[in-house]
Amino acid sequence: MIQWIFFLLSLSVFADIKIEGKLLERGTRKPLKDVNLFLLPHKLKVTTLENGEFKFENIPEGECELIVNLTGYQKYSKLNICNKSQSLNLYLEKVSYTSFETTVTSRVVKRDDQAQTLTQEEFMKAPGSFGGDPVRAAQNLPGVATNGASAQIIVQGASPDDTGYLINGHRVPIVFHFGGLSSVIIPEAVERVDLLPAGYGPEYSRAIGGIIGLTTKSPKEDRLHGMAYVDLLNTGGLVEGPIDEKSSFLIGGRYSYIGQVLKAVAKENEDLELTAAPTYYDLTGIYRRKIDEKNDFKSTFVFSRDELELVFNKAPANDPGLRGDFYNRTEFFRFIPQVTTRINEKTRMENSLSIGRDNILVNISGRYLEVQSDVISQRSELQNEWSETYKTYLGLDNSFDYSKVRINLPTRYTVGGVSTPFSVGENKKFDTVGNDGQFGAYLRQEIKSSADSKWTYLPNLRFDYFSITEESEIQPRLQLRYQWDSSLQLRSSVGKYVQAPQPQESSKEYGNKNIKSPYAYHYVVGFKKDFRKEGTQGVELTNNYFYKNLQNQVVPDTVKNYSNAGTGQIYGSEIQAKYRKDEWSGQLVYTYLKSDRRIPGFGTQPSEFDQNHNLNLIGSYNKEKWTYSGRFRLVSGLPYTPVTSSTYDSDNDVYVPLIGRIYSQRFDAFNQLDIRIDRKFIYDTWILTAYVDIQNLYNAKNSQNIQYSYDYSQKTKVRGLPILPTFGVKGEF
Repeated sequence: MIQWIFFLLSLSVFADIKIEGKLLERGTRKPLKDVNLFLLPHKLKVTTLENGEFKFENIPEGECELIVNLTGYQKYSKLNICNKSQSLNLYLEKVSYTSFETTVTSRVVKRDDQAQTLTQEEFMKAPGSFGGDPVRAAQNLPGVATNGASAQIIVQGASPDDTGYLINGHRVPIVFHFGGLSSVIIPEAVERVDLLPAGYGPEYSRAIGGIIGLTTKSPKEDRLHGMAYVDLLNTGGLVEGPIDEKSSFLIGGRYSYIGQVLKAVAKENEDLELTAAPTYYDLTGIYRRKIDEKNDFKSTFVFSRDELELVFNKAPANDPGLRGDFYNRTEFFRFIPQVTTRINEKTRMENSLSIGRDNILVNISGRYLEVQSDVISQRSELQNEWSETYKTYLGLDNSFDYSKVRINLPTRYTVGGVSTPFSVGENKKFDTVGNDGQFGAYLRQEIKSSADSKWTYLPNLRFDYFSITEESEIQPRLQLRYQWDSSLQLRSSVGKYVQAPQPQESSKEYGNKNIKSPYAYHYVVGFKKDFRKEGTQGVELTNNYFYKNLQNQVVPDTVKNYSNAGTGQIYGSEIQAKYRKDEWSGQLVYTYLKSDRRIPGFGTQPSEFDQNHNLNLIGSYNKEKWTYSGRFRLVSGLPYTPVTSSTYDSDNDVYVPLIGRIYSQRFDAFNQLDIRIDRKFIYDTWILTAYVDIQNLYNAKNSQNIQYSYDYSQKTKVRGLPILPTFGVKGEF
């Protein structure tokens, strides 16, 4: 009888109460694994599983307290939950949601010693990147500059035409929208951005200046994620997540409405001599599927469109023949399927294809240039680790395009950046079609004398064939690496780099059909020192010295339109020092370079992109839900060619400029301060971020061009963008 009494009492004290659920990070909903949860005063403990799940069983009925205390997170406490069984989600809030690293490249596995890589986590938090744009963040890297308000990028003093732009390894016409405010892919869809400056490896070619490459990410597979934002310049959004157990998707895009605002202003002010109305939008789609244990499939679709309208309410003073409307449209799309095959533990095969179309239209008062190109490119690479001391990468890199070109434009002779007026040249009108094939193959080798050798030898070889010039080019490229110790690496490289001439240069109607390909020899030495001693706090230092010998350069020619008579050289040094300590991080990036060109009849002079000094000072402070960041830039002014006088052309009623020494004068140094403040508001299942981003905070009046009077007797310097504040909000789930 007494035993039955005790049994009944135990049933009343130890009721069948269970508490189960998931432990998630507040805001991001990321599962937290291997975290201990406690029920007091019952002294019960459970540990979360891989997916954050937990379960308490056989809980005594009565008052209790659930406690979670995890480093880096706020303490979680919940009272009176032991009165009944229940299933619940617990959201643990981080102490700080603004953990920040400035534009760093450390601890990223890189095949090419000369490559500088920014991951999404890094470029999304980089100061001066206008909200995490990957290409704007890459401008913080050594040797990178922009060409005024254009969408072109200058790498180590080379012409923007000498820089190649890639998405997933395949060429695209641009990576920046008009004005250089944002890249053509929404940042949340980009996994990383790569800069390949002087001395890059054999995998890429056809760019004697350098390469800027974007790699799209694989969509998230854990759950549905989304993001949307709106600010004064544009709006955009993205959604990604799983489709089934083997596949996932991502769709994102943006639209800029700044052009609509400028159009409205132009209608209200007819006295404006020049009104610019830019508009752009882009769309990105990604699909990934795990075919089986050895094969992965990923496809990327990118569409980008830029429009620029200039309304000439009055004719430009120095060219009365130019009246009416100006319209410029640049658009392209690419569909890029990729298959990765893991043949075995040491052998891997990657194949990708790119199918797309480029459209360019320039219309100037009935005179026009229209180009439509259908583009197909293919890449294959076989990677094999033969032993601990020998690896090879054997690849193909081919492209083909079929172009239709319609032209109704006058010929213009340009030297030193100064052109004859638009209304002077002989008008040429024609329609033409053309094919252009570029076929490449490469071999990359990594050789060590022994598994523990400090030396790594990389004798590489590249072959390219250009159908437009009927040239076959063999390009040896050698890299050396010496690992002094775990914190210090010495490296050097030398190689030949060739690119085909620009389409207008090799055109039989508009250029010189006998033009040949320009090429360059690159020489680089440098080192990287990590003072952090395997930690995350402290200083990193990188220093490189480079020299480029340019040959066969295409220059204007009064008889043949273009010739290969130009030569040149670019040399300089880069230093990058990065520092991080607790909530503070900073970076100093400085580049010194000289970029010279020699044109027969004009001698040797600075190139158009000779910016001797390029300094970036970058810093940030992060505290809990706040981030304060800024970037100061100081860059030598670009050189320009002065107009000394002019002659009157009575047939066209216009003055023709006479120039002085090519690129003998310079604009004032470019200086600009950009700041950004972010504040996060954390909710259980989503995050709201409010931000203010101010470009050119103190409204520096940086000159970027010159406007002349009708007879070139007077000139006015055209300023760049004034202070540009942007306010916006962004929601993520």
